Amino acid sequence: MKAKKSDFKNGESAVFATCNELQANLQSWVGGTFSDLSRGTCLIVVGSGEKPRDFTNLPTTLARVLIVFQTTPVEMAMVDEWRRCVMDRDAWEVHIAFLPFYEGTDEERCKAIVALCDGWSDPQQLEETAKVTKGKVVKMSGDSSERNLATLLTMTLGAMGDLLTRAEVLARRFRRDCPSKGSAPDADAYKAYQKQIDALLKSAETGEKADPKLSKEPSPDAIPKLLLYGDSGVGKSLIAGYVHSRIGWNDRVARIPIPEYLGKEDMFEYDLFGYCKGAYTDGRAEGSRGLLLTNVGKVVFLDEIGEANEYLQAKLLAFLDDYRVRPRGWDGEPFYCPVLIVAATNKPLDEMAKRNQFRGDLLARFTDRRPIPGLNKRKGDLPFILDCLLQRPAMNPSLQIEGIGEGAFEEIENFDFTDGNFRQLENMFRGACELALRDNRKCLVRSDITRSAADMSSR
Repeated sequence: MKAKKSDFKNGESAVFATCNELQANLQSWVGGTFSDLSRGTCLIVVGSGEKPRDFTNLPTTLARVLIVFQTTPVEMAMVDEWRRCVMDRDAWEVHIAFLPFYEGTDEERCKAIVALCDGWSDPQQLEETAKVTKGKVVKMSGDSSERNLATLLTMTLGAMGDLLTRAEVLARRFRRDCPSKGSAPDADAYKAYQKQIDALLKSAETGEKADPKLSKEPSPDAIPKLLLYGDSGVGKSLIAGYVHSRIGWNDRVARIPIPEYLGKEDMFEYDLFGYCKGAYTDGRAEGSRGLLLTNVGKVVFLDEIGEANEYLQAKLLAFLDDYRVRPRGWDGEPFYCPVLIVAATNKPLDEMAKRNQFRGDLLARFTDRRPIPGLNKRKGDLPFILDCLLQRPAMNPSLQIEGIGEGAFEEIENFDFTDGNFRQLENMFRGACELALRDNRKCLVRSDITRSAADMSSR
C-alpha cells in the first residue's frame, strides 16, 4: 500500500473547530501540545451535531488525534462516524473525550477543554542520526512482502548461510531421486499414484494387483531426513518451507504439530497414515490417504518432535524404516511413501536419548542434525536483518519508516532475544514503527524500542 503524502506542515495549528473564535481561543490555551501540525498531534473540537464533512480543513492524513465533543448527550452513531473518519486518515492513536455537563462562558469552556488535553500528549521525541537506512545495505524485490522469503533473506549470513546451503543439497538430492519433469517434480505422476490409492481405499478391496507404483522410487536408505535444533522463533519452520520450495513445490509445507496428538494417538494414526472406507466411524465415507501419502514427494514437517511420547515415536520409527504406509483397515501391501522429513525441536534429544527419554534408534534415523543459532548469537548481522525488516510492509506500514536511529539500534543490539528470537524482534519492530508514525517521525528512536519492548512484556 502506497503511503499518502502527509499534510503535517511546520508552523500550522493542530487545533480544528468550526467556530473560528473557539479555535483561536484554544490555540492560545493549549500551549505546545497542539501548536504545530508538523508534530502530527491534532485536537478536534466537535459541536452539537457537527459531522466530519463540516470540517473542511481537516488534513487527509492524521497521526495522533484527540476528539472532544462539546455537548452531551452525544449520538453513539456520531462517535462512530468520527472514529471512522480519523482512522480512514491513517491515524495511529485516537482518544475521544466528552466535555462534562457544564454551562459557562466561552473562556470557561475553553479551560475545560484544555483540562481534557492535559497530560494527553507525550513530549516530542528528538530525532536521532540514522544507524540503518532503508535500502542502504540490501535491496529487496517486489515479492519481499512474503514473510517466508523476506525472513529467509535475513538468514543468509554465517552459520545460517551454511545451513541453507545444506538444506539446498538435501532438497536437490531428494528431487533427483523422485519422479521429475526436467528440474521440477512430476506432479502428474504423483497425482496418478494418489488416484490409484484413493480408489483402493474407497473400495476397501485389496485384489491381487492392488500395489500401485510410482514411475520412479528412491531407495528408503537414500532419502535424507533433517533434524533442526533451536530455540523458539529461530526459523525452524521457515527452513522446512525452504527445503520444500527448493524441491520444486509452490504450495505450503505440511506441518504436523506433535504435541497436539498427545493423548490422541488414534487421531495421529488416522491423520498421518489414513484409513479405508468404513474403518473410522467419524471419518470420510470414501476413506482418506492421510497426510503422508497426500504429500508424497514433498516435505513433511514434524514440529516439536521432542514432545513425542513412546507410542508416537514408535510409529515414526516404523515409518522411517521403510517409508511404507498402511492405512487403517487396509489388508493389502502397504503403499510406498517417499517424503522428505524435516523435524524440529528445542530439546536436547542427545541427552534425552542417553536418559532413555527419547528413542536413540529414532534419533539415529536422521541423516542430518543441524543447530539453528538464535538472534543473541547473530548481533553482528543486525544491520542486514533490520534493513530487510524496513523493506517489509508487514513490519513497516506502507514502508513509511526510512531508518533506525543510533539509540534505537543500540537498544535492539542490547536486547535479550532468548524468549522469542525472530518473532520477538518482529513484534518489537512492528510496534516501534507504529509508535514512530504516531509521532509523525520517519526514523525510529530509542524510546520507540523501549516502549514497544515494554508493551510486549506487559501482554
